Amino acid sequence: MLQPSLLVALLLLLVHLENASGKPPTKELPRPLIPLHDQDQEEELQPELEAKATFLSTRNGRSRRPTLMDVALQQSVRQGLDAMTELYGRIQPEMLRNGQTLQDNHPAAMLSRFNAPTTDSERREMAAYATIAAAKAFRKK
Repeated sequence: MLQPSLLVALLLLLVHLENASGKPPTKELPRPLIPLHDQDQEEELQPELEAKATFLSTRNGRSRRPTLMDVALQQSVRQGLDAMTELYGRIQPEMLRNGQTLQDNHPAAMLSRFNAPTTDSERREMAAYATIAAAKAFRKK
């Protein structure tokens, strides 16, 4: 199951990528079914509107089948999580086993000592990588 923070980060990244694409955002606002100009008309039309709303809700109820966007998003998230698992579960331990580490006097090794990772920062790092990989996969679809 996905963590809520990962989903929020993924959605924020997707919104940012959509806004950065150069296209103006869509401004679709719901329109009233019947324009109402004064209170008297509203009171007269209230029973009709309720009957029409009941009919429309039973006729056009949202299907439980996922939309194409839901499927694409789910596949992208899965690909992001798989990429994270590949990097942190297989590649990183393999590099450590093979001795592919930095020497103690290397500037990056000194920087990593200064910014010593904690469990929380490592999880955030993993979530960020998964989010980036998922956004990349989503843009390809």
